[in-house]
Amino acid sequence: MTTGNRAGRLITTASISAFLAGVTWLPASAETAFDQLEVEQRGEITVEASWYPRTAKHTGQKDSFLHLEAKPEILVYGDTAEAQLQPRFSGGTSGAGQIDFREAHVSGRVGELDYLVGSTILFWGKVESYNPVDVVNALDYSRGLMRNEKRGAPMVRLSWPVGPGQVDLLAIDFVENIYPDNSLRERPALPVTDTTAGFSGGAARDDIATAARWSGYFGDIDLGISWFRGTGHAPRLLPQSDGTLKPDYSRITQLGLDIQSLHGDSAVKAELIHRRGQYDRLGSTNSYGAGVIGVEHNLYDLAGSGRDLVLIAEYARDERRGRSHSGFQNDLVLGGRWLWNDVEDTEILTLLSRDLDNAAQTLTVTADRRITDALSFEATVRWPQRLGRDPTGAALSRDSAIIASLTYSF
Repeated sequence: MTTGNRAGRLITTASISAFLAGVTWLPASAETAFDQLEVEQRGEITVEASWYPRTAKHTGQKDSFLHLEAKPEILVYGDTAEAQLQPRFSGGTSGAGQIDFREAHVSGRVGELDYLVGSTILFWGKVESYNPVDVVNALDYSRGLMRNEKRGAPMVRLSWPVGPGQVDLLAIDFVENIYPDNSLRERPALPVTDTTAGFSGGAARDDIATAARWSGYFGDIDLGISWFRGTGHAPRLLPQSDGTLKPDYSRITQLGLDIQSLHGDSAVKAELIHRRGQYDRLGSTNSYGAGVIGVEHNLYDLAGSGRDLVLIAEYARDERRGRSHSGFQNDLVLGGRWLWNDVEDTEILTLLSRDLDNAAQTLTVTADRRITDALSFEATVRWPQRLGRDPTGAALSRDSAIIASLTYSF
């Protein structure tokens, strides 16, 4: 979430009529919810530099990159509804620039029914390392396969309370992934074509996915049960005659469960799925089960320092084992989050991910700190080892990275 100074002022309906007129299927009762309006404007600008100290593995790859991203945001509040617009402008030396919308929607309430119409980003899941239940949004890999960012998904979402939680029903339009440019590190051995994608296994470019999720609480237990059917965002990459890879998307059906249970200073978390229609690493679409289970334990005021240490342990399992498309088939993740509890919100997250089948592993250390109320700094060091033994990660075996960014929030 963006931070920074917030300012609001009253305006008339005419000043946002262009935005609301674009949402032609907005419920009639929601349109009147904007009779009295308040506007809030905010956003952030990020400058990021990355350096890869090891020699590139593939022809055409560079060793350093500069990236610039701006995400202005406007929120319009009415009595019972609000509109949010957040475009993203990004570009730099890593490849072609992008302009898209992370958020562009109207949301509100009619009786006990909450609605959202437009583009948004959702998150399903509980664990830290890998979220198999989280399938709604496409991914932007324009800065590398190990640094994805979600793309906004056009959808209609209806929600209402059921028991101790709520039910969400969704209709979701398909959006393609964005893959790394030829010069970028953290890409497949062959560049991914940026012109056309393929669809098979019942998938289609104009597919409208359907999904449902119930989420709620039972005492100290946070539970989510989800169902998704539509074109998935984990395509197989097919070699082409021009030396590129073509994404080929399939239609998937997934039943998912995510759960968190609190026990004093500890939390037990899990995500479990059963999916069919997904291409595995060898191109088959057999049904499979997979999951991640983890434990977090908080050590408060460690050694009287005023700082907290959250210990993290997670294990990922995929019954397809070596055919897993994700690479998380028999993996252990260990780490910790060190919280300074200072006014600058200083935090360091360290994670070591190890494949128990082939001993490939990646160590990642990320530190972030607020410099002023509007300026924050983040640095990441990533060190992969023996990735050449892992069929899903071999192309990234030399992509050790040092990444630093400054973000200005307004």
